[in-house]
Amino acid sequence: MPSAPPRHNQKAFTLVEVMMASVILVVGFVGMIEAVAISARQMDAARRQTLATQIINHEIAKLRFAVWTNGSTGINDLPTASTAVAIDTLFWPAWNSITPYTANRVVNYGGANYRCILAHTNQVPTNTTYWTATTTAATTDIIFTQGATYTLARTVTSPDPVSSIREVNFTVTWTVRTSRVDSGGSPLSFTFTRSNSAWFGRYGLNLSYQRS
Repeated sequence: MPSAPPRHNQKAFTLVEVMMASVILVVGFVGMIEAVAISARQMDAARRQTLATQIINHEIAKLRFAVWTNGSTGINDLPTASTAVAIDTLFWPAWNSITPYTANRVVNYGGANYRCILAHTNQVPTNTTYWTATTTAATTDIIFTQGATYTLARTVTSPDPVSSIREVNFTVTWTVRTSRVDSGGSPLSFTFTRSNSAWFGRYGLNLSYQRS
């Protein structure tokens, strides 16, 4: 009588094990995607903060060369109340063909500066129907760069009783509009600020002031 063929133990994954492995992989991929998204947002935030710092430092550097008084724009002539300041054309963004532009948004194109005068998309800044060339910035300019809109303000204080020193404070504010919406369906926006102060003396000296 012939003997029965040998039986081999066979092992395989069950359907439950495959499903569990799939869930683990999906969770891992979702976590990796979220980590990449968070890193991208943090990099964007760091770039915006760096730009704000550069704007402030540029304004402080310009005041280092200003005279104490000249009847209009000298350091002692600056208003003490919070005043809007035009952001220098150095920080205007480059023109982009896919960006929708509205009035007063400003760009740099071909080494020159332009201000939008009529809403449009994909009209080169040399088209005078939609753009006007300019060499100076204005407080009404809309500076939209790195996904945020930037504004600049300045306040000046005169420490009592010293009359030959001025403290000048610059504050950059930027607003980021996100793709998220609130309960009413409106896009959510977040506003951030960065400030810095510098001291200026009548005789152009590096000064420190301490109240007793």
